[in-house]
Amino acid sequence: MMMRITKPLTLASVLLAAGTPGLAASSAASTASASSAANPPSFGETVEVNVVNLAIYVTDRDGRRVTDLKKGDFAVSEDGRPVEVSNFAVVARAAAAPRPPAAAPPSGGPPAAEATAAAPAPDPENGLSLVVFVDDLHIQPHNRTRAVEQIRSFLSRTARPGDRVLLATHDTGLRVRQPFTEDAGAVDAALREVERLPTFGQQDDASRRTAYRAMVTLNDLEPCGRQMIAPAEGYAAQMRGEALRTIGALKAMINSLAGIPGRKALLFVSDGISLTPGEELFEAAKELCEGGGASGFSTKDDSRKPGSGAPQQLGGGTAGGGGTGEGYDSSQAALDAQKYSVAKQFEDLAAHASANRVTFYTLQASGLQGYAAAGVDADPSERLLQAPFVQQIQTSNLKGSLTALAVDTGGRAMLDVNDFLPELARMQEDFDSYYSLGYAPSHAGDGKVHHVEVKVKRAGLRVRYLQSYRDKPPLERMADRTLAALVHGVEDNPLEIALEIGDPTAAENGRFDVPVHLRIPLFKLAILNQQGNYQGKLRILVATRDEMGGASALRQVEVPLQIPRKEVLSAMGQYYLYTLTLKMKPGSQHVAVAVRDEIAAATSYLSRPVTVGAAARTAR
Repeated sequence: MMMRITKPLTLASVLLAAGTPGLAASSAASTASASSAANPPSFGETVEVNVVNLAIYVTDRDGRRVTDLKKGDFAVSEDGRPVEVSNFAVVARAAAAPRPPAAAPPSGGPPAAEATAAAPAPDPENGLSLVVFVDDLHIQPHNRTRAVEQIRSFLSRTARPGDRVLLATHDTGLRVRQPFTEDAGAVDAALREVERLPTFGQQDDASRRTAYRAMVTLNDLEPCGRQMIAPAEGYAAQMRGEALRTIGALKAMINSLAGIPGRKALLFVSDGISLTPGEELFEAAKELCEGGGASGFSTKDDSRKPGSGAPQQLGGGTAGGGGTGEGYDSSQAALDAQKYSVAKQFEDLAAHASANRVTFYTLQASGLQGYAAAGVDADPSERLLQAPFVQQIQTSNLKGSLTALAVDTGGRAMLDVNDFLPELARMQEDFDSYYSLGYAPSHAGDGKVHHVEVKVKRAGLRVRYLQSYRDKPPLERMADRTLAALVHGVEDNPLEIALEIGDPTAAENGRFDVPVHLRIPLFKLAILNQQGNYQGKLRILVATRDEMGGASALRQVEVPLQIPRKEVLSAMGQYYLYTLTLKMKPGSQHVAVAVRDEIAAATSYLSRPVTVGAAARTAR
C-alpha cells in the first residue's frame, strides 16, 4: 500500500497553515455550531494518566474462590520495589439473564421493540475477548471431537453481555474460522465446522514409531553405532519445526489482540507440544545401547547398568567400545535431546502474551491417559517405546508447554481430565470474579518489560495474576489499536469522526487510487492559544489488509492545525476535511484509520471494507 495526501475537498474562510487541508463550510457545519455553543472548546492540555491494572485471582488450599479480601490485604511491588495500590475493586459479573419472549404489541400501538428502551451498551473496557484456538497440528481427531463438543456446551450457557468469542485453528497455517462475535449461535456453528477439519496429531505418532523402528534396525545391524541415532535426530528436527510454526501462529494471534480493549484470554486446545521434541527417542536410544537390540527390552533394571557388576552388552564408541564403526556415546543422549528444546521459545511466547495483556488457558485434549503396557504380545519392534519411563518423558514434555503458557500468564492449565466442563467452569470463574488492583508506575511508556509481584497478607491463600507487562509508548499503543481495528473490526470513536471510502480510480502498474475521506468535528479537538493563533495537532495512522490476510505496513502523518484568533469561534462549528489517497491492489480489502488528538490524548479507530478494481473498471 502506498499513501498520498491530497488537497482538501473544500475550503472555508478559516485560514490554516500553508499546505494543510482546509475546513469544510457546509450544512453539516452549521449543525455542529449549535453543539459547540453548548459545549465550548477547552484550551487546556489534557494529561494522559498511566495506570497499570491487574486482575488477581485468589483461592484457598482447596481451590475455592476467596472473595472477602480488602485493599489492605494486598501488597504489590514492581521490579522489586513496593508500589501504592491506588485503585481497588472486587469484580463480580452476573450471568446474562435469559431474554423473555417478545410481547405482542397492543392493537394500534407501537411494536414492542419500539415501546422498550434499548439497554445501554456494555463498556468495552470491562468486556471479555476470548479466543478459542484449536491446534489441529498437534491433536488427534477423537481428542478434538471430545474437547470441542464440551467447549460448545460450555459456551452455549456462559455468555455475558459485551463478551465476544473468536474461533481460530492452526494446521499448515493460522485461520480465523469465526471473527469476534457476541452471537453464540455463530460460534456454535463454527465449532461444528471445525470438528470436520483434518487433524495431524496422529501423523506425529506414526512418525515417532517409524523413527523408533529404524533405530532398532540400525542398532541390530551395528549395536550402538553412530547411525542408529539419526532417525531420532530427524524426528526431533521435524517436530521442532512444527512446534515453532505453532508458536509463530500463536504470536501472530497475540499481536492482533494487543490493541483490543478490556480483558483478553486465549483458550489453547491441543494434545500438547513437546518442550523437548524427540527426547523419548533419545532415551530409547540410550536403553538400546545399554540393553542390546530390540529383544533386549529393559525397564531400567539396575543389574544391567554400568558399575553393577553384571555383564553388559554394549555397542561401539565411548558407550561400549566394541563396535565395528564410529559408536554413539549414549551417555550424551539427554544432552543431545536438549539441542532440539523449544522451552525458551515457549518462555518467550508467554512473556510476549503477558506484555500484551493476554492470558492463556490451556486444555489438554488428550485428557487423562494411562501408559500403554508393553506386554509379551506387543510388537517387539515397539516394546521399548511403550515402556512407562519412556512414555513418561513424552507425557511430561507435552504437559510442560501447556503448563508454561498458563502459569506464566496468570491463567490455568487443564490437564489429566476427560470431563472438561468443571475446568472450563473454573476458567469462567476467573472471567466473572476477581480483584482489580491498579497502581501508577513511576515510568510512562518507557517500552520496557516490568515484573510484578502480588502477595496476600492472609496465610494459606494462593494467588494468580499476570506477572509481567510491557509499558508501551503511546504511538505503539496507537499502532496496536489500529491493527485491532484492521484485523478484528474493533472500533472506538470518541472524536466522532466520519470515514468515507471514495470511488477507486485506475492507476499505474495495475493498482488503483482509493481516496479515504475523514470528516473531523473541530469542536471535539483540543486547541491551544499559542502566540496569537489557536493550534492543534493530529496524528493519523492508516493500514490495509487484503482478503488473504496480508496487511500493509502502518503509515503515519502528523497534521498541525493553526486557526487565527479572530476565526476560532466560527471554526469550532465546522468540520476539518482530510483526504488520504491509498494505492491498492484489486480485490476485497479493509482499511483501518486511527486519528489521534495529540493534545487531548484522545484517539478514534475506524475500519471499513473496500472493493478495489471492479467499480473503477466499470466507470471507465
